[in-house]
Amino acid sequence: MLKNIHNLAHEILPEITAARRHLHQYPELSWQEKETATFIHKFLAPLDLEIRTTDNLHATVAVIRGAKPGPTVGLRADIDALPITEQGDIPYRSKNVGCMHACGHDGHTAVLLGATKILAELRHELRGTIICAFQPAEEHNGGGKALLASNLLQGFDIDAFFALHAWPYLPSGTIGIKRGAMMSAIDDFEIAIHGKSGHAAHPLAAIDPVLISAHVITAVQSLVTRERHGADPVVVSVTMIHGGTADNVIPSEVRLGGTIRTLQDETRERMNRRFTELVEGVAQSFGGRAEVRLDPSYPSLVNDDRMVDFVEKVATEIVGSSKVVELKEPSMGGEDFAYYLQKYPGAMFRLGTGPAPSLHSDTFNFNDDAIETGMMMMASLTVKFLERGAESGD
Repeated sequence: MLKNIHNLAHEILPEITAARRHLHQYPELSWQEKETATFIHKFLAPLDLEIRTTDNLHATVAVIRGAKPGPTVGLRADIDALPITEQGDIPYRSKNVGCMHACGHDGHTAVLLGATKILAELRHELRGTIICAFQPAEEHNGGGKALLASNLLQGFDIDAFFALHAWPYLPSGTIGIKRGAMMSAIDDFEIAIHGKSGHAAHPLAAIDPVLISAHVITAVQSLVTRERHGADPVVVSVTMIHGGTADNVIPSEVRLGGTIRTLQDETRERMNRRFTELVEGVAQSFGGRAEVRLDPSYPSLVNDDRMVDFVEKVATEIVGSSKVVELKEPSMGGEDFAYYLQKYPGAMFRLGTGPAPSLHSDTFNFNDDAIETGMMMMASLTVKFLERGAESGD
């Protein structure tokens, strides 16, 4: 059947490439993906599938039912874009100013559309059910969590869930795998440092929150260098500073913002607690006061090792062992596919799209050369998993 998948992927490649470029040209931000969802619906309509939607989400779930009962496999693609103004010089450059597909979600969506079309064509040869989930808002506040909380997957006992992510740091068509923790948990923070306003010429009569902020920014890096095990990555980044209105006035308040990234649950809890203690202590030592607000976001994305073994085996059949790369280090970026993996066995893998600018760059563009490999991987993982379940009697 892999030969059939290869032939079908090659046959529809021009159509899927055109779809990817259309999506790139008309990106939409998280929770605003109305036209993207409409495009997905129009593409799926001729395939005669069960299509599930819900009023409060721009999410689409396409259900493919095989000829006989069997396991259930889920495939997921994220559909939203980022608030970035594109600077690339491509003919299908974003027409929505201030919004672009800088993380490859146009490619993810196109690949899953193609895989859905392939699997729909093969449905009469399959045993089991396939769930193709087109999910909004991966980049902001967890559309994956919202989809899982909706009724879109109701009634399905899903045995495995798979997703891919564009990876410009691997050659095009290469598959990257990672067992265990693959991506970090995210905790965003806001800090309000309160001092006492005064004349810049007389700092003795004031409490300077700017000075306190400088010490806080330096101090929190000790969490990375002094309060973790060497093999347990932690990233603390202060990315925003707001304060002051005049060059001769010490302000009463400075606000900081940023993010903490961890891989292990225990480390996450400890770092968040120590971060708050450290910031409050530094402010107090200078006579000021700090308010710390932590906003827990995505959990760490932890792949099921058995599912990664399965991905590796299928990838070797598709692209050859020389193009299957075991990633040595996890990424400290976050991904809300983590929520799926808390509920279902599964794995995310990297689809090489390089060489290319980095993700979230204002010149990033998903490499169309990787589309065919992506479609073949998603369709083949599904077919092989259903065949394996049928052979084992599941």
